[in-house]
Amino acid sequence: MPGRGVYSGLRVVDLTQGVAGAITTMLLADAGAEVIRIDLPGDPCAHLSGYRVWHRGKRRASLDLDADLAEIRALAAGADVLVETFEQAPAGLDAASLSALNPRLVHCSITGYGDAAAHRGRPAVDALVAARTGLHWEARGIPGTTIGRLSGWTDPLADLDADPATAVGPDRPGPMFTGIPWASNAAAYLATIAVAGALRAREVCGRGQHVATSLLQGVLCSTSIAWQRAELPDSESYLGWTTDPRAPKGFYRTSDGRWVQQWVQLPGFMLGVSEGDELVLPERGASPKDADLRISTDYTEMVLLHHFHPQMEAAAARFPAAEWEKVAKAAGVPFEIVRPPEEALLDPALLEDGCVVELPDPEHGAIRSVGSVVHLSECPAPIEKGTVPPGTDTAWAREQAARAPEPTPSAGTDPAAPLAGIRVLDLGLAIAGPYGAQLLADLGADVIKVNAKHDDFWMRTQYSHMSNRGKRSLAIDLKDPRGLALFYDLVRGADVVHHNMRYGAAQRLKIDYESLKSVNPALVYCHTRGYEHGERDSKPANDQTAAALAGTEWVDGAADSGGTPIWPSISLGDTGNGLLSAIGVLQALYHRDRTGRGQFVDTSIAYAHLLNASMAWTTPDGSVRGDRPVVDADSWGISALHRIYPASEGWLCLAVTSEDDWRALCAAVPAVAGKGRGDADLAGVLGAAFATDTAQAWGKILDAHGVPAEVCATAPGTVLFDDPDLKDRGLVVGYRHPVTGDMEMAGRLMDLAGGRGSGRPPLIGEHTREILLELGLSGVDVDALLEAGVVRDGVA
Repeated sequence: MPGRGVYSGLRVVDLTQGVAGAITTMLLADAGAEVIRIDLPGDPCAHLSGYRVWHRGKRRASLDLDADLAEIRALAAGADVLVETFEQAPAGLDAASLSALNPRLVHCSITGYGDAAAHRGRPAVDALVAARTGLHWEARGIPGTTIGRLSGWTDPLADLDADPATAVGPDRPGPMFTGIPWASNAAAYLATIAVAGALRAREVCGRGQHVATSLLQGVLCSTSIAWQRAELPDSESYLGWTTDPRAPKGFYRTSDGRWVQQWVQLPGFMLGVSEGDELVLPERGASPKDADLRISTDYTEMVLLHHFHPQMEAAAARFPAAEWEKVAKAAGVPFEIVRPPEEALLDPALLEDGCVVELPDPEHGAIRSVGSVVHLSECPAPIEKGTVPPGTDTAWAREQAARAPEPTPSAGTDPAAPLAGIRVLDLGLAIAGPYGAQLLADLGADVIKVNAKHDDFWMRTQYSHMSNRGKRSLAIDLKDPRGLALFYDLVRGADVVHHNMRYGAAQRLKIDYESLKSVNPALVYCHTRGYEHGERDSKPANDQTAAALAGTEWVDGAADSGGTPIWPSISLGDTGNGLLSAIGVLQALYHRDRTGRGQFVDTSIAYAHLLNASMAWTTPDGSVRGDRPVVDADSWGISALHRIYPASEGWLCLAVTSEDDWRALCAAVPAVAGKGRGDADLAGVLGAAFATDTAQAWGKILDAHGVPAEVCATAPGTVLFDDPDLKDRGLVVGYRHPVTGDMEMAGRLMDLAGGRGSGRPPLIGEHTREILLELGLSGVDVDALLEAGVVRDGVA
């Protein structure tokens, strides 16, 4: 009912430790579920600043897996969802036991590596997974791109004379440590989708199921833009420069010392408005609408970037950031001042929107943190409860366990794909919209990509390949009344319309929610945006500008320590927005199954980046902030015991967090014995020790002593893409594309009934005839529409 969250009435048991599980259950609580957080003894992540955010709105009970197993099982017996992060589940809490105990339970496991044979048993720590898989390399990228490396491509710009000052990250060789836990964040999005999909399937079949994802699958999700293998990477417009570290990423320092980002770089704007002593918008040439010079994402355009970057850098340095922001808004140019996440949390516009929220806190009175990131018009769920101390609800939880229902016999049928029989119309542009719809295809939906007739360039790119798989393409002119009428006919038989165009454009095309609701009242309409609702709504936005606004570029670039902000290709901005939209659509379909009503769903790229940086919090006056991880200026890590070290050959990553870990390290590296864990010179001592031998040799020593550590992969992607076991298990999938040839990409991101890594992306208009014939048109009618230019057929 209106005014209650979509999951109101559902009970969730949270048996997780770490980032991914905590965020997953926070999102379920934000959607109205009653979450019982069970704080287990010895949680190695209890110190994380994000726990003060991620456990909001939850009841908290302190229980022990051994002494209180019967009570924990009793709580599971009465729950709808149980989320855990066991690498090996205790007896009685394994999937088979929980299914027998409660056949309607949706049981979600989040592990380090899932069923990947070569990696099972390795420490499930975000930084270590990033090191082992090459994610730390992809934080900056490699010259010629990872796609080029994986594809055996000869880089035509190998001799490009690039200024080191424009490169991503510090001026040193090797992988770089990021401040945002990208693998864990991605796993949280994926786990929430898996739970939402299983709950929707339960509405249809009556049974729960065991679903799962892993930090490894989170890596594959976060690298989906950058990690692809193509037989023909030279195909027209396919490869872009955005993941090459040599390419300037649009960061400039202004006269008042602030960093700003303008993306994609528009030289006509930066140079055109700064010709005089004041920033003045000329009559033409400085707006994306009339710029004479544009820089596309095509790989060879990197040469133009380097030509113009010094001039744009000099122009930026002449004026303060606020003046640049003002003129950029007037020109309609994507532009933001880069700021730390705490500054974003103090932004009154974000607070008014609700994507930042102020909640009671037992220690500080109140704190601000990320707020609501998915909106359902029929199921508003204001976030009002803060985080209570561990153990607050232990007695209550024991009472609930004592009243738990007796085990019930199996009921219902085996669950099928969560979206089997669901049709989605995807009008999305670029990545954020299309990626969300692709996730729906992965869950079994029939997704029709509604292309504009002139979408050729974008549909050929690597960005389209990772966000349009498993769809059918209909190319149609919606500005033609005949095309709009055809689209309305599709809407009558559709379940979901999904897009990320500016809403004003949708209204002008008459494909906004109000227009389409009159055609199909049960429609779920999902709109994803760049920013929050309010004054910024009219500003152009993208992954990069939203990341600047929300603070992830600041954190990853070690700007707290004097580093340069970065936008890494592993950024979950566009893709995070797509993941949030998939969560919203699944929740709305769950609600429709129960009520028969459709609704409007919305989310944004800025919401995704606020969630990505959700380890940050601050008091309302900004005087106290959370002790979030801060990366050093050279991007080695966040402390002497949680960082990357160069060895005589290769690199190592440590993640020593407990007293047991410390004792193991002292045994493995005798030089640190007798020193304190907080010694200022500890990094120097460890660095000197590791420099005496190779990373492989040290890795064996550290493993033998049980020290949480990994040898950093020697390159991004190869560890996973060259692993036949991952291909056999569908974690990396291959397909044949008519233009780029044999392709390999990320595959199965979630494990649930009917889930899949969907097939190849379509060619523009490839399925136009097929879809129109399904609508009931005759072949003659389709031929006439093609001849009139109302629709377009695909050609290889």
